[in-house]
Amino acid sequence: MKNDALIFLWHNLSSLIRELTEELVIEIDEPGDFRVETKAGRPFVSVRIQKGHVGLYLLPLYYHPDVLPYSLKKFKSGKSVLRFKDEEQLQPDELRTLIENCIAMIEHY
Repeated sequence: MKNDALIFLWHNLSSLIRELTEELVIEIDEPGDFRVETKAGRPFVSVRIQKGHVGLYLLPLYYHPDVLPYSLKKFKSGKSVLRFKDEEQLQPDELRTLIENCIAMIEHY
């Protein structure tokens, strides 16, 4: 784990992802690193603590950038990564919608 101070933020974000991806396969579930794959074994989402942020790596976002809600665009870094630095940045309803939309697209990639 690169930054112990972000464990609470990581826990809240990974708990939301865990709740929404119950039907998928948890590949790694360790403090600071949570990864989920599709049933076909393809990467779906990872939540990792980095040095200065908690990264949400969401593969469907790479293929379908249009599913990202406008309010989350300011957290986007690269093609499929969202970076969060503190608890106030999390928008559970918007993140829930994003993940649900990405789950619906799994069959397409």
